[in-house]
Amino acid sequence: MNKTIYVFVLFLLHLSLAAQTDTLVTHTNKISCTVIKIQTDSIKYRLVNSKELLHISKKEVDKIIYKNGKSFSIKEDIRLKHIEGVSNFNDVVTSFTPDDTLHTIKISELQVPFNYELSGQKKYLEKRYAQLRIQAAMQGANLIYIPNQKALLTEGSTDSTMTQLLGIGYSSEKLSADTLEKIIGDKNNFTATHQWYLQEGKSDVYQLYFNGVLIIDEIIETDEKVTITGELKGFPKVSAFRLISISEKFFTINFIMNGTLYNVQVDL
Repeated sequence: MNKTIYVFVLFLLHLSLAAQTDTLVTHTNKISCTVIKIQTDSIKYRLVNSKELLHISKKEVDKIIYKNGKSFSIKEDIRLKHIEGVSNFNDVVTSFTPDDTLHTIKISELQVPFNYELSGQKKYLEKRYAQLRIQAAMQGANLIYIPNQKALLTEGSTDSTMTQLLGIGYSSEKLSADTLEKIIGDKNNFTATHQWYLQEGKSDVYQLYFNGVLIIDEIIETDEKVTITGELKGFPKVSAFRLISISEKFFTINFIMNGTLYNVQVDL
């Protein structure tokens, strides 16, 4: 009889603890946690008795059951936006689901330094992800896929040896040489007004005042990439530039010189 009462008390205690937490109902299991924030493409949460901030793609979650008993269905797909350049880097979407990269074009691999000792701090992680988004925007990517890394797994396991936060930049937009040629017409001389650069091995991007001139010789489209050949004043050693964005008032190019990645805005 005493054993039965003991088991019943444990059952009630379990129900009491469960009622004090939120629950993420995924396609495969349930995660008891505290939901911190629902973002455009992911959900921030903390596991019970943990201070580590974790993320899970919204596509992996069916619904959230809050500790007050209310539930919230997750049916929203990620929405990829047009990235004009570094100026709207915050529109770059971060995803932890490989399927989100379907029907997109791989742009480049990204990485920023990662300090395990600071990884539990919300502002630290936010800065690391922001640096990845800036790097992606510099290269024309509007989606970053974060592959599985032990320190970031949703199960809560950690890896104190992790020194780099990795991501892969993708673009949902396919640029064409015809589009740019129709916009510029017969003109081949343009003013370049903004410049950003990222030095090799660094994570921070810097902006410089730039009053340059781009002279276009040819626009070439190959393998889902548009290349502009010509001359950019101030960079005499560079003769080929990758087109990464077209908007109503300007287009954006990037290139690498001496290991440094450059992003330049060219006015129409």
